[in-house]
Amino acid sequence: MTKILVLHVKVSNRGSQALISSLVDTVQKYIPNSQFTFMGMETDQKEIPIKKQLALKPLKNPYPWIYLIECSVIKMLKQIGISFPVSEKSSLFCYYDSDIVINTGGDHLSGEKFGLASLLNISYAILLDKPVVLYAESLGYYKNSFFSFIANQVLNRTTLITVREDLSKQYLEQNKITKPKIYLTADSAFNLEPVSQSVVLEILLNEGVDVNNRPLIGINPSGLINQYRKSGSEDSNEEVVGIFARVIDSIIEKFNANIIMIPHVYTEEVSDKKVISEIYSVIKNKSKVNILQNEYNADELKGIIGICDLFVGARMHATIAATSMYVPTVGIAYSHKMHGIIGQMLKQENYIIDIEDLNYDSLMNKICDCWNNRDIIKQALRITIPQIKEKALLNGKYVKDLLDNL
Repeated sequence: MTKILVLHVKVSNRGSQALISSLVDTVQKYIPNSQFTFMGMETDQKEIPIKKQLALKPLKNPYPWIYLIECSVIKMLKQIGISFPVSEKSSLFCYYDSDIVINTGGDHLSGEKFGLASLLNISYAILLDKPVVLYAESLGYYKNSFFSFIANQVLNRTTLITVREDLSKQYLEQNKITKPKIYLTADSAFNLEPVSQSVVLEILLNEGVDVNNRPLIGINPSGLINQYRKSGSEDSNEEVVGIFARVIDSIIEKFNANIIMIPHVYTEEVSDKKVISEIYSVIKNKSKVNILQNEYNADELKGIIGICDLFVGARMHATIAATSMYVPTVGIAYSHKMHGIIGQMLKQENYIIDIEDLNYDSLMNKICDCWNNRDIIKQALRITIPQIKEKALLNGKYVKDLLDNL
């Protein structure tokens, strides 16, 4: 039995849920006797049991630093030949008892966020001499130079890093992060299996969506979208809402389309449902717009997105769900990950718009361009996606290779 501790588990964000689900499926293809323990912030979830991560709000809470000191003492004692077993009652036992620690979170170790808690959680494993894998991550390009230095010290002490786009690999090379084995793979969520079409049709019937009324265009605004605009003020938020509302009305009029608005993150502080509600309130053609009212898992959302004729997404994994189902997609980018994955890896850069360039004209032009080239895009995705899925499977292979060589 191989005991695997997975860090940064978060399922209310369906992109993170897609990562975890596909990670487990992929690793078990290569290591069938693996047993997973999950740690994260959302310990009250019904989907999977999640233990509380140790580093929470480290700038306000002393315990993450106490754990760091404890791990450091254990490491120093080990170096002088003194074994210090960790009690089963200790919060550190999950680390101590694991054969390998895998961190996955997509972008939480990129410059988009200040990931001090994440770095501390990884550091516990490093100090306890556990093999640490950063699994299909987007890394680097930190905005704060001090955090960049700390992050690079931690990254260079991991055992294996797989990155999901070339921009992250370039960052590691430029910053001389060479001690771990590093591989360019692909986001594991490309291999997430959607629910069956019959389940999708039943969901949409219950949601009042007529799938025969075409074209059907999926829209996924992000609850985070305003935070990444430099003018991230209340007025700016109203502007973003207005842009989406105008674009949706124009799509309806221009293409005689029906719209399905699809939330992909349900966390209270950055819920997509909130911004969708705000957009819907100012849409004129409300009769042609459906909003998914109930909450759905990542595989259900992937199936729903997959029946769309075109998709516009601000959430990374919503666009991964769409493109992996061969749906022509316009992506709204607020970090390098969208450009690296959808733009470079899938060769769809023409259909990505940066958040700072977002306005009615720019977004509408991208959508029209995508619509006019939809058949070409579908054909290209049908060629590219199987290759990307094979690359995503390599994440599991590299984990197995690591364990075989320990």
